[in-house]
Amino acid sequence: MSENIGGQNGKDDKITASRFTRKNWFVRMPMSSRVSLGLLVCLVLLSVIAQWLPLNAYAGELSKRMQPIGTPNHLLGTDAQGRDLLARLIFGMRTSLFISVTPVILATLLALLIGIASGFGGPVLHAVCAKLIDLLFAFPGILLSLLIAICLGNGVFSLILALTVVWIAPLSKVAEQEVHRIKDRDYILVARASGAKTIAIIYRQLLPVIFPTVMAYATSLVGASIAIAGGLGFIGLGVPSPAPELGAMLQELQPSIFTNPTLVLEPGILIIFLAILFPIVGDGLNISIGVSKS
Repeated sequence: MSENIGGQNGKDDKITASRFTRKNWFVRMPMSSRVSLGLLVCLVLLSVIAQWLPLNAYAGELSKRMQPIGTPNHLLGTDAQGRDLLARLIFGMRTSLFISVTPVILATLLALLIGIASGFGGPVLHAVCAKLIDLLFAFPGILLSLLIAICLGNGVFSLILALTVVWIAPLSKVAEQEVHRIKDRDYILVARASGAKTIAIIYRQLLPVIFPTVMAYATSLVGASIAIAGGLGFIGLGVPSPAPELGAMLQELQPSIFTNPTLVLEPGILIIFLAILFPIVGDGLNISIGVSKS
């Protein structure tokens, strides 16, 4: 009964939560966001099934190095070691997506914990969480990720850890604001007065309302995560060679920018393309689930 009490604000929160769970959330997204989501799904599926395709991202022939776009058997050309660029772009995209999406997921889970702890843990825990968020905000994201990557060295683990630390602060801020926005709503107070346990209130009444907001914002951060990961790979702090990764590929092809610029543009265009699609999808989710509130 307590879930149905709470006035207009409670109704608005329930609408937000229900919109997230309805099957027609996709229809309410703008056309640009729907197209972007469709493209992302296709690219993710392509990267997942890449290992079963007749593609080899590692084998190369020096006699076929730096072949232009349209070369027979090498649709997008070859790199400086004669490796097929189409294969390396597909496998590199898979690597870039993994090291960009995973930190956002981890940071989102940590941010939800911090936000809930800040809102329900009393004034002392709230002050500790607020200081932690402010401390992380004190370092620019790119500088912080660069510092962590330099300390830990290149590799998938260091990239994931660096990007996770970068996104904890902004996601925690959003989660904290959402928790403080609704923690004193009538339906939360009634649930507490009825003797409901804090865990039950968080799981049944708090998370369904704050999660759509945090998730929509997190989706938009994946684009920035891809761009930062690509930048770290470009300066040699990404995935070590010969594993394909978009930023590292861009660095490997850079010497041929004046002799064969189209080959250099391929990984750069893919990075930009992915970095743009995710924020568009995130904005569409904002509109679809009705995140904007008074």
